[in-house]
Amino acid sequence: MSDIYDEAKALAAEMLAPRSRGGNGLELSLIRVTTGEYDPDTGTTPVTTVQYDGSGFRDTYKQSDIDGSRIKQGDVKILVSPVLLNTADMPQPISQDKILFDGDTYTVQNVDPWDYAGLAVGFSVQARK
Repeated sequence: MSDIYDEAKALAAEMLAPRSRGGNGLELSLIRVTTGEYDPDTGTTPVTTVQYDGSGFRDTYKQSDIDGSRIKQGDVKILVSPVLLNTADMPQPISQDKILFDGDTYTVQNVDPWDYAGLAVGFSVQARK
């Protein structure tokens, strides 16, 4: 028997699924680049790029929300599904991740997880081109 958390997560995933899968969202890719520790033997610092394919919905901020410093003109809100296209859990986006959405590339500025009883069932991402 599923609990209320599982039901909330499933509902968010269903609503934010790509239109091709019956949802209201579009496919997106979350790109995370991490830099390892400097290797003095090779003189390099390894860089790892991981791509997470999921889905979401893009929305705009109300003019009254745009303050010019925290939220700037042109920033968008991307509602990110809690599950990847392969049904695994979507990792929580972090600042400076990239999101490829509908042909545009955005940089994550801020993330507000949708907490339901202390567990994330989706993410609201402030993103900037």
